[in-house]
Amino acid sequence: MEDNTVIMTFTNGAMSSPGSLLDLFLESFRVGDKTEPLLMHLVVVNMDNKALEQCKRVHPLCYRLDIGGGINFTEEKRFMSRDYLEMMWARNRFQTHVLELSYGFVFTVNTHIAMDAIC
Repeated sequence: MEDNTVIMTFTNGAMSSPGSLLDLFLESFRVGDKTEPLLMHLVVVNMDNKALEQCKRVHPLCYRLDIGGGINFTEEKRFMSRDYLEMMWARNRFQTHVLELSYGFVFTVNTHIAMDAIC
């Protein structure tokens, strides 16, 4: 966007398979009122290779966030488990990096949906 604002969403293999929340999220941009152009500002940040592969099939702006540690982020993580917390801290570190690159975003959380939207 002209003001260095990007829209990001974070997903993993559990949430990005065909017919999943990722597809629904992308479709909402396509059918929304004047929202389709925003897709060119949407970066899908993938927590694992399965999510990255699926993302590349449905969207041109995909990024693989490699946080190491040998944790498998393909599967859904229980809220507040060690792996869940590591995933959240990795997301926060990535968001810090985005700010350091002079991009802005607004972070929203829906606790009932595993896909967070950041714009």
